[in-house]
Amino acid sequence: MKKILLLILMCLFTLGFSQKKKRAAKPKAIVEKETAIIYTESDAENTQEARIIAGFLKQNPGHAKTDYFKRKLIAIITADNSPEAKPVIKPLSKNEIAKITSNNELNNSKTLASNTANTSSNTARTVNYASVGNTSKKAGPSEKDKKTASMLTHLFNNDPMDKEAYINIKNRSRCNLIVKISGLKKYYNLEVPANGQNYLLVEKGEYILTTMVCDAKYSSLKKINKDIEIELNLRD
Repeated sequence: MKKILLLILMCLFTLGFSQKKKRAAKPKAIVEKETAIIYTESDAENTQEARIIAGFLKQNPGHAKTDYFKRKLIAIITADNSPEAKPVIKPLSKNEIAKITSNNELNNSKTLASNTANTSSNTARTVNYASVGNTSKKAGPSEKDKKTASMLTHLFNNDPMDKEAYINIKNRSRCNLIVKISGLKKYYNLEVPANGQNYLLVEKGEYILTTMVCDAKYSSLKKINKDIEIELNLRD
């Protein structure tokens, strides 16, 4: 009797282990949604992304709120200007003001004239100016600025022979993605944060998109000849 009971328990254990292994081996399904990018008035109203507003303006010429969205677009672009790039005028101290105002040469009209005489007969002059906090040249544009500029140029380009298109990838999963976009001539990597999105411009053509959505592998062949949006998520 004990042997029979032991045999039954072993069979049940083996069956349960087998089913658990099958469940563990079952890959998670990735849900992909590809759409042409269409911008709505609501999108433009609620966003702070320059590309969305620019896209709406391009797709909706003559819209009643065109001027409003143009002002919003300009405000967003110019808001990124670095304050460090602008000279800061610092106020003079009382001692510095007294020193400047007591300088007789500042009240001498002859010293304000162009100095065309022999400088050997003139004494050296020192003129004090308000100090400037930062006189260095403006730093070059950041990668983000370059990316935004390229995107706006693309969006407002009405040339049908435009050789570029852009991919916007929405990541609906809880995991960060690195999407590899491989073509015959070009290769790109795009980082997409969890529950976020990111985009880039690519040359039109065929590409293989690969990434890992959490622990599920994604691979898809795309013929990109227009701006598209791809949404990735894991099936519940």
